[in-house]
Amino acid sequence: MKKYCLFGIFVALFCPLMAQTELVVSYSYTWFNDLHAKLKSEFEKQNPDIKIKFIAPTQNYEEQSARLLREKIINKLPDVSFNSYASLPIMVEKKIALDLDSYLGDKKALGLSDTALSSTTLENKVYAIPFASSLPVVYYNMDLIKKSGWNKALPSTWEEIFELSKKLNAINKDSLFFAETDTWLILALALQRGGVLVNEKGKADFSTPAWQDTFKILSQMHTEAKMPPIKRSEAIASFYAGNLGMLIQTSAALTLTEKSINFPLQLGKFPIPNKEGKLPVGGSVAMLTSNKNKEAAMKYILFVTGEANKFVPQYTGYMSSNTKANEQLKDFFAKNPNYTVAPSQIHLMTAWPAFPGNNTIKATNTLWINAEKLLTGASIDYKDIAQKANEDINKLLP
Repeated sequence: MKKYCLFGIFVALFCPLMAQTELVVSYSYTWFNDLHAKLKSEFEKQNPDIKIKFIAPTQNYEEQSARLLREKIINKLPDVSFNSYASLPIMVEKKIALDLDSYLGDKKALGLSDTALSSTTLENKVYAIPFASSLPVVYYNMDLIKKSGWNKALPSTWEEIFELSKKLNAINKDSLFFAETDTWLILALALQRGGVLVNEKGKADFSTPAWQDTFKILSQMHTEAKMPPIKRSEAIASFYAGNLGMLIQTSAALTLTEKSINFPLQLGKFPIPNKEGKLPVGGSVAMLTSNKNKEAAMKYILFVTGEANKFVPQYTGYMSSNTKANEQLKDFFAKNPNYTVAPSQIHLMTAWPAFPGNNTIKATNTLWINAEKLLTGASIDYKDIAQKANEDINKLLP
């Protein structure tokens, strides 16, 4: 009888551990390590029956996409994966990202707005939930802005940005740098004017007013603002050193920027000249990528994209697009007003569009190569560049 009692105690103590579910989770960039570790710790406290196992993070989103595509082939996908907004269409096409609609229920109760989910919805189905989001913003070195003699509110239009550029150049400082890495900021210029990447026929049309204005502004970065012909990394270093007045880039760099400078910094909104204008959202989304542990995986996804998403801006420069998480950040925002700039434009969020077909990357690179000619002054004929980019890209599209 004593043996049976001891066995019962053993079962009571150790069966919960034996029944523990292990979720395999993958993500990109090592700078997310601390954030994911925090979320893992908080989740496992509340869910002792689920253990989170991270795969070593990839160096960037492109590597993450490539890894997922390989894992799909060999049937070794993780349970949950965090990857870029831009990669979601290919993840859906290859049946890597699974449909989440049946798990969402009352979206408002989850803190998920239609605007936020519109960027992760394809063919009327939600295939991911926003995790760490970013929008284009303008970083201002307020010491240089003051020295330049600018005594108005920070620019709200591109005309004002170029006006301020001239004042900065007049005090022998570089005025601005358009810190593009692919075509995200270029797309922002077009979408903010109500433009589209491809028309209803699936082709690029850069002859539209929205795209003509986009190419014109890219040219004005050189012709009016005298943007220095240097690499992005050099421009960021120059901004950190206090030699660059304005840096146009992702809001995700805010935390790192604050740690790297010794001058007063103020963020400004990316100008939106059109009431119908939108901004492509950058950053990462949470995807369900396996049917193996769906219930546990969705519990984790809804946790990290829910109220716990409040840790995202506190550990990184990314913003939360979860309404309940942002409600919990009121004190944080009050002490750190720069972190409110990107969230104030959540209503403008839209999906990051991509060129269709198998030549997506080539077409994207073609757009960037032509835009770079304007940014560096290799050409100042923006109409000619727009036409050439149009012709070259449409040759690559289906």
